[in-house]
Amino acid sequence: MVRFETREFAVEVGLKEVARRAGVSVATASNALSGTRPVAESTRQRVFRVAEELDYHPNLIARGLRRQETRTIALLVADIANPYYPAVARAIHDRVGSHGYVSFIGNTDGDPLTEVRVLEEMRSRSVDGVIMSTMSLSAERIRSVLGPTIPLVLLTGEPPEGPDGSPRRILADEVSTDDETGVREAVAHLLDRGRRAIGFLSGPDATVPGSNRLAHFRAAMADHGAPVVEAWVEHATGYTIDGGFAAAERLFARADRPAAVMCANDQIAIGAIEAARDADLAIPEDIAIVGFDDIPTSKLLSPRLTTVINPATLIGYACADALIRRIEHPARPFDRYALATHLVVRGSA
Repeated sequence: MVRFETREFAVEVGLKEVARRAGVSVATASNALSGTRPVAESTRQRVFRVAEELDYHPNLIARGLRRQETRTIALLVADIANPYYPAVARAIHDRVGSHGYVSFIGNTDGDPLTEVRVLEEMRSRSVDGVIMSTMSLSAERIRSVLGPTIPLVLLTGEPPEGPDGSPRRILADEVSTDDETGVREAVAHLLDRGRRAIGFLSGPDATVPGSNRLAHFRAAMADHGAPVVEAWVEHATGYTIDGGFAAAERLFARADRPAAVMCANDQIAIGAIEAARDADLAIPEDIAIVGFDDIPTSKLLSPRLTTVINPATLIGYACADALIRRIEHPARPFDRYALATHLVVRGSA
């Protein structure tokens, strides 16, 4: 309910008054204003015109209390400053917005304690659903903190099988990318170019994306009969340019440095490019560098970055669609969606 002024008195205007003046039912007026159900365009415009004339604004808090919903969606990411995440967030925002939801972002810095704190805050705010990019916490821990009923979609790199090869228990809908194919294509490309001495720059130890991509790297090298030199595996302090620079600096300082390096993401790869230049190493002649994600900056470097395309916009749409389906059909079985990746060859390798 809201107020509007006449010269004689002030009165409260509700949805019923909007519907009466527009000549439609309350349900039709509600659908027209919220967009939750189709309404003829002429009717929708008439309802909006009347609502504007009456300065009507729905009380979303009261509506949420009645319906036990807040029409809010939370997106939790490790680092919104990472250029990969804005495209994911924009796609989620657009998709859930078309269903009448507002999205907001929580930044966790990939820290498990922060992840728990932010999840607890989302639970206390009674959000209608959570999309979370997993970094440190397991799916089991995330679900235990968030509770059993809040719809949850995990943007994860975890494989469908557990360490023992048995199917992993799924406690939420999951959207992932086929990191294995992308890493294998990268390794095959480097080997085809005669680069058998390949290092790997991962993220912080025990974080999901880097650990999984490193495991795929080890498997791909083994399949080609190429040894993995443990001294050539470095862990950056973060999935950042600075973290990549420091890790690559340590690697490139070695007398027996590799001829190529694969990186857990493009940010680390950009740091490696800077470290190579500081070490007077020509790219790709002295050191070939491969990234992962294909962030916009990767096309602007000189040389341009060879990387694995990780389709951020499609991932965002898939996460949003999975969450909306879960909200609308809470009893349906959990699903796992995997999107393809592939290598794009540019100048750095």
